[in-house]
Amino acid sequence: MVTVLTVGCAEGDRFDVEGDRFGIEAGGGFEVFVASDVSKDAETGVRETLEAATKAWGSSGRLEYWVVGTDPQATVDLANIFCDRRVTNGDMDRKDCEEDALENKDHSFNAYRNIGAKALSSGRPTGNAGHNGGAEWGFHRMTSSLPLGFVGQLGVPGEDEQVTILHEYWHSLQHSFLQTTSRSNGQKYVSGERTRDSLLGPIWFQEGSAVAMAEITHAQLRTSGELPPWGNDNWEWPGLETRMSQKMSEVQVNRDKCPSMANIEYGSQCTHSMGYSAGAWAVIFLLSEFSQDILLTEFHPVVEEKTWEGAFIHTFGISSSEFYKKFDYFLELSLDDQLKLLSQY
Repeated sequence: MVTVLTVGCAEGDRFDVEGDRFGIEAGGGFEVFVASDVSKDAETGVRETLEAATKAWGSSGRLEYWVVGTDPQATVDLANIFCDRRVTNGDMDRKDCEEDALENKDHSFNAYRNIGAKALSSGRPTGNAGHNGGAEWGFHRMTSSLPLGFVGQLGVPGEDEQVTILHEYWHSLQHSFLQTTSRSNGQKYVSGERTRDSLLGPIWFQEGSAVAMAEITHAQLRTSGELPPWGNDNWEWPGLETRMSQKMSEVQVNRDKCPSMANIEYGSQCTHSMGYSAGAWAVIFLLSEFSQDILLTEFHPVVEEKTWEGAFIHTFGISSSEFYKKFDYFLELSLDDQLKLLSQY
């Protein structure tokens, strides 16, 4: 049996986009679909984290969050529920949907099942979650492997899962401002182009803002009590300063042997250090002279009209190339000076 939870749109949504591809204006909210072999604790953790994200940032519109376990039949059952919805809504025919939901090597339910099963069999904690499109159907398609921290496996703290969900929800917000369904050739960022991939920006910005906003907001939500501590690991959850210090260490170790942050692509050995970690610090540095919510209130609302680079100049007053030079200087500062940027959070 698959558990389905439906939560409506948060009150006071701050979005004002032309068009309504994701149903924000109609009050579209999120739904959580949990495979039958995934525990009630995991279901609760996903739900309360998405609720907190929606309250903190506003609704991104219609969103389906699918949580896969490790049992093959439970995974097939979950895929059937997914395809029932796609067929009923006229999104896909049954054959194409089942092939995509069970055989796609990148984002099928079986691909996510294999991640969780491998983690449990090897004893090495590994997980993954992703925003896997859905714009052509008018919703955000999100999928997660077994959330180890929510099910108390392999010593993973539940807080790890909270941060992951916040990260993926931020991606749904980025997408929610875009009405076009066109994609770039190779799904890469191309300056000045108005495809979804290019309007989302370079990897450092797409992923770095998701990392930064997830980390900052998670710390704030824990302090305010909006997100409860899980306490299911044998060590205390580190604070924002410690986690960002670790990311800066990763950046410094790799920055001389990796391409510049501006040229990072998915799938390389440098993607995480210079895309995610350096990107997170770049976004924190970028926001340090502005408000925390400027991405939602000023940048993303104009990105489709102005392109990513145009929105960057419009919002921050400098080009991205000028910003890279400023950020390179920031990376030369001492860690103590870098960490001062976190004091505002």
